[in-house]
Amino acid sequence: MTVFYTASYYGKERYQKYYDLVRTALEATKVKILSPEKNNYLEVLSEAEKKKIADPKLIHYEAIRRGVAQSDAVVIEISNEDFQLGHEATLAIQNKKPVLCLSVFEDFSLKIQNRFFFAAKYDEYSIDEIIEEFINKAKKGHLTERFNLFLSPTQILHLEVASQKVGLNKSEYIRQLIEEDRKRL
Repeated sequence: MTVFYTASYYGKERYQKYYDLVRTALEATKVKILSPEKNNYLEVLSEAEKKKIADPKLIHYEAIRRGVAQSDAVVIEISNEDFQLGHEATLAIQNKKPVLCLSVFEDFSLKIQNRFFFAAKYDEYSIDEIIEEFINKAKKGHLTERFNLFLSPTQILHLEVASQKVGLNKSEYIRQLIEEDRKRL
């Protein structure tokens, strides 16, 4: 499992000890971590891509965008609230990645409701448990099984119309139906 981890560049001076605390807790879970905090996030871009983009700020942004897209989950330390971090959380949610936003001040899950969004207020005593719980949830939701299915043309048409009506692709729509059915049983 790959986790993209990021934090505010502008908060480094004030919050670096917390950024390190989160990184260390993530490392303890034995997941692969892509992160500006580990200085390995640029590896998602080839040298040719970096040369083509050229501008270091755009390379940084593209590496973050690509890292979020390629990861299985995203963890963001948001004690220093930052517009770019909010954008990165939104990118992850749009990509249907579980996102954990951590702050030493506030639990943002009380404000933001989305099935892919998780948040917590943490300290050095609670961070390990919070990270471990999130990673376990993300692993459970990680789709590892493939299932092929034959449908009639009318069933396919119904699936296309119904999924578009709720703004999901066909696979997501079927998964949602299964999850709703599981809750009823």
